[in-house]
Amino acid sequence: MSEVQKAKEVEKVMSKEELEQQAVTLYRHVKEISKMKYESELRREDSLIQQSSQMQTAFSFMTAALFMAAPILIEHRGSLSLNFFFIAFSSIVFFLLLSLVFASLAQRRRKYNAFMDIAEIEKYVSEHWEQTLLESQQLKQWVDLVGRVQKSKADGNDERVTLIRLSMASFFASIAGIAFWYIVAICKMI
Repeated sequence: MSEVQKAKEVEKVMSKEELEQQAVTLYRHVKEISKMKYESELRREDSLIQQSSQMQTAFSFMTAALFMAAPILIEHRGSLSLNFFFIAFSSIVFFLLLSLVFASLAQRRRKYNAFMDIAEIEKYVSEHWEQTLLESQQLKQWVDLVGRVQKSKADGNDERVTLIRLSMASFFASIAGIAFWYIVAICKMI
């Protein structure tokens, strides 16, 4: 081999090493951001489950208050008919039940994409050991794996957000129903 060819080989090796080092630097950066995003989705999931639990608690208090007030209101109904109370309470309870159903659906555990089992990881490394020796490929594998799991969690959390919003809207509709029927009752009594 001539000196020129040896120099070109050294240059190729150095450029491969430089490229590997640049890839490692970039994937470390992506790994850190990926880790933050995944941990954020875990916290978000816990927060959403807690919020749906609070909606269930609000349902309980509102239902208890409604059914405690019902006998008193019916006893002192004046000129209002029992049909009026049946319709009023039914419409309010309907929206409360919707709120409970949506809050309960938000709490359910769904199946997510999960991390590979150890046997699968070992098999992958065995089949791709030459690539896996490179640190950049190890980081890339980590980013790909966490990215899939994070995306699955994010999709589930987005679904929970929708269900919680529906639960809150139903809850506010029940409160609006209380205000509406109160105003209708006042107008009927005047």
